[in-house]
Amino acid sequence: MSENTPAPWEQTPVPAEHQHLIDAVAERPMLENVGALADLLAQLPPEMSLWLDEHAREDPANRLKAQFLAVTPRIVGVSNSDGPEGPRMEAGLELGIVHVPHNNSPAERVALVTRRDLPPDSTYDRAEHRMELGQVPAALGDLNSLLQDVASLLVAATEWMDRDSTDAEALHVEASRINQTAARIGQMAKTIREEDCG
Repeated sequence: MSENTPAPWEQTPVPAEHQHLIDAVAERPMLENVGALADLLAQLPPEMSLWLDEHAREDPANRLKAQFLAVTPRIVGVSNSDGPEGPRMEAGLELGIVHVPHNNSPAERVALVTRRDLPPDSTYDRAEHRMELGQVPAALGDLNSLLQDVASLLVAATEWMDRDSTDAEALHVEASRINQTAARIGQMAKTIREEDCG
């Protein structure tokens, strides 16, 4: 990967002349072992740029199900300005991780790992992703959860301290304040959702 090659963007189209590369990757939507990755790489040009999706992805509807992590490849459009003719689009290989429910059928697994709309599994990253899409109530709901997690960690920290210390007492106060903020943000998310849908 060249230092001057910017990262691929979700909506960047792949040039039509690279359809054969898309087809090669489509035959291997999930890479279950090193051999599967090696077989895929043998089908691709050695000079192709390689990218890692910065987020593990998850369908929020599956969050409460038992899941495993699947490595999944895809061809992405990459803007490359290294050539003498100036900026041009070329194909790159991106490897990602998707949470897949154990009880899904093989067809359902393929349908899930090839979706391009899956949000990050990290609460903060998911909130940021949803905010960028203008999904304000959902983003605020994620921030509510994140703040509750922060408050819980502050309380957990006091378990390692003298419970009568001023520091432990101060952490409990801060955790309470954060929980109150989380509750207000959760209420705002509900109000905004009702106003948008009402």
